[in-house]
Amino acid sequence: MLFALAVIALHTVGRVIEVGLQIASVAYGALLDVFLLAVLTKKANQSGAIVGMLFGFGVELYLWGTHVPWTWWVMMGTIVTFAVGYAASLLMQEKSF
Repeated sequence: MLFALAVIALHTVGRVIEVGLQIASVAYGALLDVFLLAVLTKKANQSGAIVGMLFGFGVELYLWGTHVPWTWWVMMGTIVTFAVGYAASLLMQEKSF
């Protein structure tokens, strides 16, 4: 998936360093937030983190086609992933007997 984004971006942007940073920004927002969910919360679980990552990755792919500068993608992806991941973790809590 990231390779396909690189090929597409090289044809539209042209500068390799900028394309590399854009691709990294797409992935790093979701990865950063899974780390933050694990460190900052006690109620986060694996299922919630996966759902949050999918939403965050989707938002970052959407941002790729907008006029939002790529330097903001990590922050926006992190916020969306954290909020959705935490909410999904609360909704999908395992019941302990």
